[in-house]
Amino acid sequence: LSVGCCRSVMDPRPRGLLRWWLHGLVAFSCFLMLTAVATVECNGQGLGETPSFLLVLAIAVGIAATFTEVWVAPPECSDGRCASLFLTWLNILDVGTDCLSAGAIIGSHWCEDSKLDEAWKQVLDQSVLPFQMSLWLVAALAWAAGGIQLLLAFKMLLLADDDQADLRFAVGTDMMGFETLAAMEWELVNTDQDGGPDGVSDIGCPGDAATPTPAAEEKKALGAGRKFVLRVLTENLIQAHLQTTVLGLSLALGGWTPASRKMLVSVVLSLVLLLWKTHGGLVTMATSKEAPEDLGIMYCVLCGLFSPYIVCIVYAIAKMVAIFTCPDHVLNVTGCAEVDF
Repeated sequence: LSVGCCRSVMDPRPRGLLRWWLHGLVAFSCFLMLTAVATVECNGQGLGETPSFLLVLAIAVGIAATFTEVWVAPPECSDGRCASLFLTWLNILDVGTDCLSAGAIIGSHWCEDSKLDEAWKQVLDQSVLPFQMSLWLVAALAWAAGGIQLLLAFKMLLLADDDQADLRFAVGTDMMGFETLAAMEWELVNTDQDGGPDGVSDIGCPGDAATPTPAAEEKKALGAGRKFVLRVLTENLIQAHLQTTVLGLSLALGGWTPASRKMLVSVVLSLVLLLWKTHGGLVTMATSKEAPEDLGIMYCVLCGLFSPYIVCIVYAIAKMVAIFTCPDHVLNVTGCAEVDF
């Protein structure tokens, strides 16, 4: 499913459809989360189950996003430059499963037999965390953190100046998870081509001699930093840690159920995309030829976060392993946690 492509970009480009997709993604995320909260089926002491049709809907929306990419920017030749269309589907599906997971956790708070909150407090008491926060509130904050990237996409696609159109659409499509279109937009940012006759610019086609300019390198570094911080840290890392903990607690309370299996799908998807986006973000920043002065603060922050971030990734993977190795399926920094009910 991985396709390379070149395209001839006609002005005006079909970017209006992307704006409609952005509105749709925001509405889709809110709809999934709120519907999951309202329709969650209580499942004993463990995690409540969300209706299966919501997961089917998330899969369908991901497929629709992929076909939108094919329609807006159809592959015309194969030169290995475009991102995989399959990644777009995974990105949209990940948004959907994160919303369903958050809705299931929040909805379970109102189930009379659910012991998730009590088990969560027990785990916190055994950890080194200095605070006590309700599980449903943590889930709501994690879901809201994932929406930060959509707010940036709004800024890029709707509020930015027209003289930065290529950059804002590159960042905007990246934040939306439209990998193939984002790769094409970054081609426009990273080249100094002004286009051919009649406003046609051939990007990424055989024979092109595109040369990145210093301004393009600056834009590339800026976009890579935003992608690394927003799409990796706020979207996948937080969700991976929350969902692995909740999955372990649900298994400790009620064993494997349809709800816990759905959560497992979301956990695996979050971890896979977490590793993929981390790799992509680091490679993009590493290939930037220079770091402009106005990006110094961002680079310092990223350098400072690098080591703790790697530790957080390893810890998230360890928590996933602990689901199958710890007696109560939950891991703390000090070792396997105990859930006593």
